[in-house]
Amino acid sequence: MFRLLFISLLFPSALALNVPSITLKNAAVPGITMQAMGIGTFGYASHPGQKAEYWNNSVTATAVSAWLKAGGRRIDTAYDYRGEAGVGMAVLHQTEVHRSEIFITSKVGGLPPGYNDTLEQFQEILTQMNLTYVDLLLIHWPGPLPLKSSDPKCKLISGSDKECRQSSWLALEKIFKSGGAKAIGVSNFEQNHIQDILDLKSLVPSVNQIEYHPYWHEDGLVEFCQNHSIAVNSYAPLGTPDWGPDHRDWNSTILDLPVVKEIAKAHSKSPAQILLRWAWQKNILLNPRTWNDDHMAENLNIFDFELSDDEWKQIASVPKPATPKVCPDPHLIK
Repeated sequence: MFRLLFISLLFPSALALNVPSITLKNAAVPGITMQAMGIGTFGYASHPGQKAEYWNNSVTATAVSAWLKAGGRRIDTAYDYRGEAGVGMAVLHQTEVHRSEIFITSKVGGLPPGYNDTLEQFQEILTQMNLTYVDLLLIHWPGPLPLKSSDPKCKLISGSDKECRQSSWLALEKIFKSGGAKAIGVSNFEQNHIQDILDLKSLVPSVNQIEYHPYWHEDGLVEFCQNHSIAVNSYAPLGTPDWGPDHRDWNSTILDLPVVKEIAKAHSKSPAQILLRWAWQKNILLNPRTWNDDHMAENLNIFDFELSDDEWKQIASVPKPATPKVCPDPHLIK
């Protein structure tokens, strides 16, 4: 069980909201903490006017600025999100919050890029955000092999998924040891993928960012990670409600489930707050994506109540649709 810490007086807005943090272990600078609530910055729409939220550098900068003003201090982005410049603009073009008080996560990939390409991508990440370091750097996906890579261990003919992610991890270790990232970890890694990193007998990931919500919650993977002092970070903790139910076989969004609405009413909270609290009660860090100021305030106010064991189990046992995941299934990656 992770020890919960409250943000120090350096974070007055977050402190007022009682937003807790988890102290990262393993491949992390001693004492570094990661706030429970962050903001995701990846949108699914490819152009304005589509049904889902549209995110680009401008939208990202506006949302991150609003997030910081609301008291949020953690931001999640990636090389593939096409919004990293917006993150940098928001962080650097404000004076209320010092950079040292802001926790920025980025990711290399999509697919594991291999040793040299990981180092090159990381320099592009810093350039895009106009920063000198990130707080957490992740390998975005465990595989499959990229179509192009300068790393022999990542080539389609001579390499393998395992060798490629191991090579990419060794590049992250170099970045960490050089001070480019205060912590390093992985994303979308299943137990066997993490074991490949453990087999290196070197640094252990500090974080595994995975999809986690009532339709898809791998509690065995969570237990495995936490037993190895790997913090678990949930993306899509609300599903993707901006998409609505018509892009998959979901008859309703998770927010619209009757049991979620009933529990929300009992606690005088919104359905979104119930779902976020549901994950947090397993010590799972959260990355809900929103550009709505009211939703940001809601997301930061889930720490003044608790769900009962029965309520947690009711939500965990909701009937699953045939396609329960938002993103592809990492189990399919060797």
